[in-house]
Amino acid sequence: MVSHILKDCGDNVINMLTDALDAGLSVLDKDLTIIWVNKTLPNMLNLHYNPVGRKCREVYACECQDSRHCSVLQALSTGKKTSNEIQLITESGVRKYIRNITTPVRDGGNNIAYLLKVSLDITQQEEKVRRISLLRKFAEVMQGMLQIDRLLHLALTCVTAGSALGFNRARLFLVDKEQNVIYGKMAVGPSSLEEANKIWSEIAHKNENLDDLIDASEKTRHYDTPLHKTTRLMAFSLTDEKEIIVSCVKTKKMILERNAFSNDQIDKKFVNAVGVNEFICVPLVVEGDAIGAICADNAYNRKPITEEQVELLSIFASRVALAFANAETYRKLWEKNQQLKETRERLIRSERLAVIGNMAAYIAHEIRNPLVTIGGFARILMREYADHKKVKQHTEIITEEVNRLEKILANIMDFSKPIETLKTSIQINELLENTCCLMGPYLKSAHIQVSKKFDPSIPKIIVDQTQMKQVFLNLIKNAAESMTQGGKLTVESMTEDEYIKIDFTDTGEGMTPEILQNLFTPFFTTKVDGTGVGLAVSQKIIDDHNGFIKIKSVPKEGTTFSISLPIKNVTA
Repeated sequence: MVSHILKDCGDNVINMLTDALDAGLSVLDKDLTIIWVNKTLPNMLNLHYNPVGRKCREVYACECQDSRHCSVLQALSTGKKTSNEIQLITESGVRKYIRNITTPVRDGGNNIAYLLKVSLDITQQEEKVRRISLLRKFAEVMQGMLQIDRLLHLALTCVTAGSALGFNRARLFLVDKEQNVIYGKMAVGPSSLEEANKIWSEIAHKNENLDDLIDASEKTRHYDTPLHKTTRLMAFSLTDEKEIIVSCVKTKKMILERNAFSNDQIDKKFVNAVGVNEFICVPLVVEGDAIGAICADNAYNRKPITEEQVELLSIFASRVALAFANAETYRKLWEKNQQLKETRERLIRSERLAVIGNMAAYIAHEIRNPLVTIGGFARILMREYADHKKVKQHTEIITEEVNRLEKILANIMDFSKPIETLKTSIQINELLENTCCLMGPYLKSAHIQVSKKFDPSIPKIIVDQTQMKQVFLNLIKNAAESMTQGGKLTVESMTEDEYIKIDFTDTGEGMTPEILQNLFTPFFTTKVDGTGVGLAVSQKIIDDHNGFIKIKSVPKEGTTFSISLPIKNVTA
């Protein structure tokens, strides 16, 4: 009956039926020239021309050179219905995934006369599968990533990548419990419509895979973009629960806001900062505690946020939170390990100094007695043979060397004595000023100019003034001795993180890496008359104050000794 209807109605009905199908149809001759298409095919492929009369490969962007990947060639060679899936970029720059099914049409002699090609647009299904696969791979990579900033930037890259979640922009916020705020940590995405169009144009012909996106994240991670800068300036009190970002972390629930500007139920500080009417906020929750949130929007293409994006972002955010928690745990363990390592090194240095000190005290005591005897007899000889020029000359040399040895022994005895500590609250700038004044005449005689740069805002700290003054004197004296022809000494104080930092910078001879490696070793010295105990004692004093010393030196250019003292024991 159907055949009679079709016969009566003619080609019009056939055309209506084929055009109504949600599939592109084409008929090809044996030369692979298209001789007929329905209306769906040009729309599906975004064609701006009539494909009839053109070769198959022109229309489908397929080379048709390898029969293993071409349904048309396979059908022509095997005589059976075959199918394949292709990816192509349409004339308008849109990436499409097409499933082609080609069926041979035979004539009365059972020879292939035509090929019927059915094309199905599977772009949505294919992109969803690829998107889920990519997100899974992203999550796996993030679990092994231990650098927090690198991890978070990669996560936001995934949120904004067209082949992943596909949002225009993404911001990440973290909770600071001590300050009771949630603040902007990072942002990824274009800062203007022009920038967005440029990015989309560049990636239109790229198939972004995992390696591409990781590489893109690494290349752009250190860029201080305008979007990133404005995000870093954002901070909201956790008591302002009518702010969407605050409500998101407080309730630990995803919030999709489609009409933010007109919503009277929310405060507008966050909305105005984001600057879009529609956006989504997803909390980052670890073990029931919200540590932050991701906010994403489509500020430039104005596409509505889909349910699929909402679902995938919520799932992805949970993996980001877990990866962040792992990285944060690793960071804390690394810091604890560094603290243990530093404590161990300090303990070893202290024990080494104690052993060396005891040994030095014993040797100094044993040497001092015969040295006193030698010095005494040398003085007697000087008096008795005062008129004998050669004897007097020799005894004077003996006396000078004995005096030098006694001075060395005095330094060693000072080194071996236990250091008594009396810590008080002081303004370190005052102690630096006092020490510089004390060394003023010495530095002036050595033709050394002193430049003082003291930060007046640094707080008071608790130190032993006598010990700290000894450290400053040692460093200033060492700097002066390295500038044998005169030069410039810069003494600078500043606040750096949780420390007060004091730099002593000279323009002297500098030091080689070999010398730097042994600089704090007791009794190591490069000076003719040095004892090698000054810097070892200075380091122990700084260690006892829970600080540290760093050195930067360039041969023939100069040296900087940097002392860092903690501010944790600040007085009011």
